[in-house]
Amino acid sequence: MKHCQVSQSLLINVPPANVWGIINAVEGMEDWYPGLIQSSKTTYSEGGVARVCTMANGGTLNERILLRDTATRTFVYAIDQHPLPAKNVVGTLRVDDFDGHAHVTWSAQFTTEDADHNAMSEMVNAMYRNGLSSLSAFAQT
Repeated sequence: MKHCQVSQSLLINVPPANVWGIINAVEGMEDWYPGLIQSSKTTYSEGGVARVCTMANGGTLNERILLRDTATRTFVYAIDQHPLPAKNVVGTLRVDDFDGHAHVTWSAQFTTEDADHNAMSEMVNAMYRNGLSSLSAFAQT
């Protein structure tokens, strides 16, 4: 198994609080993330907040929300069920203030089989680039 770390960032020309409001909402991710047709808030067995995301291709992601910190505008989640060849997936969305604009960083850590490392890293980086681009367009409307 190989530990992987990916990260993408984008400057969005809207106030950080506006972008944080979109990310922190938990539900409604389908409004801005490409290929997602539904996201719904739920709880997991230990009583914490969770989200179920349904993709247009029929795939489902079950996420546990680990942290939603408004002071630092940080959203951390673990993906417990997904169709990808990765394990121990933890993602982070962080919104920083850059001269009154939102600087958004989307990162993840996960493990894969050694043979899947490069392909998985490239795929997740592409997903995050596309997601940030769509988030930017949505936030600016």
